[in-house]
Amino acid sequence: MRIEIANKSFGMAEIAAWTGGRLVVCGADVFSAEYKLREMCTDSREAGEGVLFCAIRGDRVDGHDYMQSAYDRGTRLYLCEKIPVMLSGSYIAVVVDDTVSALSRIASGVRKEYLSSLRSVAITGSVGKTTTKECVAAVLAEGGSVFKKEGNYNSLIGLPLSMLEIPQNESLAVLEMGMSELGEIHRMSVCLAPDIAIITNIGSSHLEHLGSRENIARAKLEIRDGLCDGGVLLIDGDEPLLQNLRASRFKIMRVSVGGGDGKADFKALNVDTARGGMRFDFLYHDGIFENMFIPGYGAHLVWAAAYAIAVGLLRGMNENDIRAGLAGYRPAEMRQSIVKCGGVTMIEDCYNAAPESMLAALSALVCVAEGRRIAVLGDMLELGETSPDLHRRVGEKYAAVGVDTLVTVGELGEYIAEGAIARGLPKERVISVPAPQYAADHARLAEQICAQLIPGDTVLFKASRGIRLERLAEEMKKLLDK
Repeated sequence: MRIEIANKSFGMAEIAAWTGGRLVVCGADVFSAEYKLREMCTDSREAGEGVLFCAIRGDRVDGHDYMQSAYDRGTRLYLCEKIPVMLSGSYIAVVVDDTVSALSRIASGVRKEYLSSLRSVAITGSVGKTTTKECVAAVLAEGGSVFKKEGNYNSLIGLPLSMLEIPQNESLAVLEMGMSELGEIHRMSVCLAPDIAIITNIGSSHLEHLGSRENIARAKLEIRDGLCDGGVLLIDGDEPLLQNLRASRFKIMRVSVGGGDGKADFKALNVDTARGGMRFDFLYHDGIFENMFIPGYGAHLVWAAAYAIAVGLLRGMNENDIRAGLAGYRPAEMRQSIVKCGGVTMIEDCYNAAPESMLAALSALVCVAEGRRIAVLGDMLELGETSPDLHRRVGEKYAAVGVDTLVTVGELGEYIAEGAIARGLPKERVISVPAPQYAADHARLAEQICAQLIPGDTVLFKASRGIRLERLAEEMKKLLDK
């Protein structure tokens, strides 16, 4: 990852002060103008003059082994935990105990020093983070400039680097926070100090690492830790694990879609499918917005829209601007992209998958399809010991709504097929492809599926990112366009 630093008023001395690191200067010529700090990167292949190379120790690769490679590409500035003996020439380094933690401290320093007037929205949740981010940013953009990062830079590395890209005169930012273990969202929230925080939902993602939905809820609730005084936490008002929260220095407000128990502060009601998207009424404490519209399909989009409307209201926006912002929503790459090829509608949702997002994709398939429904589903990763059962349940749900043909990819995908068949989907309408076979020849699978398609069919692609279903979708597009 390589980013351009928006504010170029600080240098290596400030980085050393913010991180508590040791400033090491080797050679005098590094102070020349050509080595001014302009960018940062975490990959030595992206290094160059004026680029600070952050040497990060990973599970498989240690960035410190590539510091000389970064030097050979023109880098003279380093953030690292040690200086390799083989590193030669003139350079400036800030040596810290932990490079990843140092990135957060740098971002915090910039936040306090140069972005004190910034107002920010932080978004976490098991699924729907990026969709909600795009929706919130679309609404807020009707009121002025909004910083958001394209893609999914929501980690302990991606979030602080994204913060360094925020211009000093920017007034609003919308950023995601993901996690794989307890403590990570705490660090990101404290780093950003958001004014509004959103927990989209508590799902099953990361059960493999955290063991229970209760622990997932604990991890997501860490987003409260950095909330500024007087801030607002928006939560899923229908989630039992989020019901008995207490707050003092910030306010908790609940969002509900489709009903709920009546305690939600914001509610999306009368949800229905319309031409080109979803329509619903939005009820809040001061009134109601009738007939709201968001382009795209599925109940999950209404959830994202509900959070976005709530943020708009909290920011003092009027109904017309909120409506216009929702109408301008566009999905992020590989998330519910709907295209037509050769008379066949294709719904590409290949970025990631969990049981909850699999069912959201099913909702979109039901909304979009006018003819036969074909679902191409792959493994959902990081679900731990519950994974086989969760995959079976997904298969059962797809069979229950009347999917005409089911294609599964991967070893875990076979459990989806098993669940669908158990629920009544005939075996002859199920195709299961092991991961090695798919990786070796996904073009053959594309031919097999396309041979069965007729105009009017709708095909959904949904799996975890590691399955790379987008390759199959692209191959099928080529065949259908012939």
